Amino acid sequence: MIRAIVVDDEKPSCAVLEKLLIESGIVQVKGCFTEPYEAVEYLAGNKVDAVFLDIEMPEIDGIELSNRILDLQGKIAVIFVTAYNRYAVEAFRLNALDYLMKPVDEERLKETLDRIVEEKNIPISSYCIHVKCFGKFSVETDNGTVKFRTEKAEELLAFFLDQRGAFVSRNRIIDCLWEDYDGERAIVHFNTSLYNVKKALLSQGIVYTIEYDKGNYRLDINQLDCDYLKFLELVSKSIVITDMNFKEYEETAGLYMGEYLSGKESLWLERNRQTLKDLYIGLVLKLTDYYKSRNRYEKVVEWMKKGLVHDPLHTELNFRLMESLIHTGDRISAMQYYEIYENSFRAKLKQEPDVCFRRLFS
Repeated sequence: MIRAIVVDDEKPSCAVLEKLLIESGIVQVKGCFTEPYEAVEYLAGNKVDAVFLDIEMPEIDGIELSNRILDLQGKIAVIFVTAYNRYAVEAFRLNALDYLMKPVDEERLKETLDRIVEEKNIPISSYCIHVKCFGKFSVETDNGTVKFRTEKAEELLAFFLDQRGAFVSRNRIIDCLWEDYDGERAIVHFNTSLYNVKKALLSQGIVYTIEYDKGNYRLDINQLDCDYLKFLELVSKSIVITDMNFKEYEETAGLYMGEYLSGKESLWLERNRQTLKDLYIGLVLKLTDYYKSRNRYEKVVEWMKKGLVHDPLHTELNFRLMESLIHTGDRISAMQYYEIYENSFRAKLKQEPDVCFRRLFS
């Protein structure tokens, strides 16, 4: 990735160029500065590959500023940005790598970026995205944690993931995420959040595709390392646990580290949240069937305890746990678990546990 900064005393110009650089997919914008001396201070302590420098600024012109910048970092690529052709010759006389005319053209910018990559020998690597959906949602890259500007931008990416690569209409996205907004206002919120998703990923060096087709959008999930997608890939199959694959299913169950997208309270995810929890519990019960058939009751106990972390009042999990503890001779622990279960059952459901539990101890 090209590490770059933008220096322009006009905020709109800064913002436009920053957007173009981020959308190129190969630039990590480390900072935008409207105060030239703040840029100099930043470069005194931080290495970058390129600086996009406006020539005409009131405090100090770009040509003079470039000399100070080159004194700090002699190998930096200086690209002058100007509204006037007459500065082009001066730019090259000063050994600037290139110059861009305002308004900056996307194709012309690509040529400049290609020159930076070639002349500075900058590696353009592809990175993997590691996404955690079970528990608190997080996105990690080789460069670090992706930080989203707003919660809605983060939720929008989570929503795309929830669709598992399927196209979904903009109207449906808005209905799910911005149900309180109407018309143009909702569209503005959607477009802003979509831009913030792309910007957040690109700021970490990730060129990632959100495809558009006739009013529909989809996230390319092919290169994602995602616990949710891995989990679904295995549990959606007919589960037959054998000596050959039990480790794989244990690893799959281990992906469920907490409630799906914990902390996000939106109607669109509730059904999938419950479905995933049910699939997890079903997988845990299948694993205990496998271990019980091999008389490995210590493993049954282990997996029952893991399952109960996520569903403490689940009848079958509690019953199998107590049954297995009794089978291993640990009747005292079985009774202790029953007392905890009984008290919680009464307090939360205002009912008595099934009579089958008492029969365990008769």
